[in-house]
Amino acid sequence: MAARKSELRQTLRRRRIAINRAQRNRCARRAALQLLRWRRLRQARHIAVYLSARSELSTAILIEYLLRQGRKLWAPVTGPDAGMHFVPLRRESKTRRGPLNLPQPASTRPRRSAARIDLILLPLLGFDARGHRLGNGGGYYDRALAGSRPGRRPLLVGYAYSAQEMAAIPAESWDVRLDAVITEKGLRRFF
Repeated sequence: MAARKSELRQTLRRRRIAINRAQRNRCARRAALQLLRWRRLRQARHIAVYLSARSELSTAILIEYLLRQGRKLWAPVTGPDAGMHFVPLRRESKTRRGPLNLPQPASTRPRRSAARIDLILLPLLGFDARGHRLGNGGGYYDRALAGSRPGRRPLLVGYAYSAQEMAAIPAESWDVRLDAVITEKGLRRFF
């Protein structure tokens, strides 16, 4: 299973890198508008959003829209202990590189657990029609989201290019499934 996932990650990274800059910008705007129209996002009081890097679908436009609306945003922070929690994300937030060389807020306080977030936007390399997600392989989200989710809280939403969809993503018992995914082409629900 690990070898299959590793091979699939390489394929999906190449696929994502092949999307040119102009197309990436168009997709980021369209995906942000798709998400902003969704009633479940409008109802969410606390929203966690990752800070995009490299070829990931950019969250910059979405973050700007949400901050302009006065929404309470949280961003993931990872530590050397392989744990993840969420800290406030504001316009003035300074960033630093985390353990995987990904951007994250420099501030580590106050902390909020995933259970206290209404909606979490997750980065991914691939997803399938059953809501399985293939991440970068660090397992941070799976560990942070492990356990029961009473009332489907938080709502887990993948944020990706439509080109990242696969026929099937290999899943293990600890892999957390998505409730929905947003791409430039629209919303897909899995619940």
